[in-house]
Amino acid sequence: MSGYIIGMDIGSSKVCAAAGKVDKHGVVQIMGITSSICSGVQKGIVVDIDSTSEAITKCITSLERMIDAKITGVYISLPGVISELISNKGIVAISSEDKEIKENDVKRVLKASKVTTISSDKEIIGVIPQQYIIDGYDKIKDPIGMSGLRLEVDAQLILAQTAVVNNFFKSINKSEIKVLGIVFQPIAISEVILKKEEIERGVAVVDVGADCTNIYIYYGGKLVHIDNIPIGGNIITNDIAICLKLPFSEAEKLKIKYGNVGKSRENGNLNLEVISDYNTKVKVDFSMLKQIIEARIEEILCMIGEKMSASGHYEKLSGIVIVGGGLALTKDIEEFSKEILQKPVRIGIPNYIGASSPLYASVVGIVKDVADVVKNKKNVFSNEKSTEKKSDEWIHEKDKNLKKGENNTGFLLKIKEFFTDFF
Repeated sequence: MSGYIIGMDIGSSKVCAAAGKVDKHGVVQIMGITSSICSGVQKGIVVDIDSTSEAITKCITSLERMIDAKITGVYISLPGVISELISNKGIVAISSEDKEIKENDVKRVLKASKVTTISSDKEIIGVIPQQYIIDGYDKIKDPIGMSGLRLEVDAQLILAQTAVVNNFFKSINKSEIKVLGIVFQPIAISEVILKKEEIERGVAVVDVGADCTNIYIYYGGKLVHIDNIPIGGNIITNDIAICLKLPFSEAEKLKIKYGNVGKSRENGNLNLEVISDYNTKVKVDFSMLKQIIEARIEEILCMIGEKMSASGHYEKLSGIVIVGGGLALTKDIEEFSKEILQKPVRIGIPNYIGASSPLYASVVGIVKDVADVVKNKKNVFSNEKSTEKKSDEWIHEKDKNLKKGENNTGFLLKIKEFFTDFF
C-alpha cells in the first residue's frame, strides 16, 4: 500500500475511509478521504453483511482512485455504542535480575489485568491502562526503565459482544480487505479533536450519528465514562418528511442545506421549493422547517444532558465537543447547545487539510492513532510486508475457525495483544 495507513469507520449511514502518511518530519498527512452510503448497519450493529460489504468495497475503490494505490488492509474503529468498560487490576513480579521494568513486564501486567469473569457472549477486545503502581507508589504513566519488585496496573477492560464484532469482520473480509487492527472509537476521536488540557480538566464528546448518539466523558487525562442514546440525525429528517409530507431524501437535503437553530432570523420569510412525490413541486415555509428542526434538536440535547448528569461527571466538565453529522453541521448549534446544556460547546473539527469536517473525526483519529504507534514502536511495524504477513495469519486462522463453527474469541485477543499500544 505504498506506506499508506488506511483507517475505516463503519457507521449507520455511511462508511468513511481515509489514507494517511507520516512525512519526514513525523507529521501525519491525510492524502485522501472519502465515504459511501451504507444501509447495512443500525445503531452500531451490522444487520446486513452483504449491504455493508458493498458499501465498504465502493468506499475502498473510491479511495484507491484518489491515492493511486491498491488497498489490501485497513484499521477499523470499534464504536462505543457496542462496547462497555469495566475496571480491573493486574499484578506481576518484576522478572529481571536487576529489577528494572522492561516492556515485557508491562505486557505481562496488562495481560494479567484481563483475568476476570465475563459472560460467555462477550469478549475482551482491549485494555486501557489508567495508572501503573510500583511497590505501592501510584500515578505512574510509563513504568519502563524504572526499578521495583512488584508492578501493578489499574486498567479499564473494553468488552464487546463477540457475535457483533465478528459480523464487522465478516463484512470487511467479504470485501477482500484485511483487518490489520482495531482502534477504540473514543480514543481515536480524542486523538484529533481534544487537547490534553481538556482531557485533564474534564470534557464530553458527543458523537451524533444517523440513528444513535454516543457520549464519551474524559477526566483526569483518561476516558471515564461511555453512554449512548438510541436516536440520531435521522429522526430530525424523519420529522421533516412527515410534517412537510416530503420524501426522506428531499427532507435530508433540506436539513443539510437549511438546518438552522437559535435566534437567527436569516431567510425567515423565505419559501423553499422542493420536489415532492411524483415529481411535483411544493413550497416549504422556512420558519416552519426551522421550528421542526429546532424542536427535535432541543429534545436530543436534553436527553444528552440527562445522560451526562446521570454519569456523575457533569459538574466536572469544562466543555462539550460535538462531532459527527447529526448535529454538528447545523447552523448556530454551538450557541443553541450552550443554552440547553449550560456548558461551553464547540464543534470538533480535525486540523487536517482535506479532512476538516466533524464528519471525519473518527476516521482521521484512526489514522493518527496508528501513525503514533508506527512512530513510537517501529519494532512493531518493521515493514509493511511483515505486518501484512501477520494479518494473513490472523485472517487465515479466523476463516479456519469460521468453517469449523468454533468460537472465535481467540482471534480478537491476538489482535489486541499485538495492538495494545492503540489504547
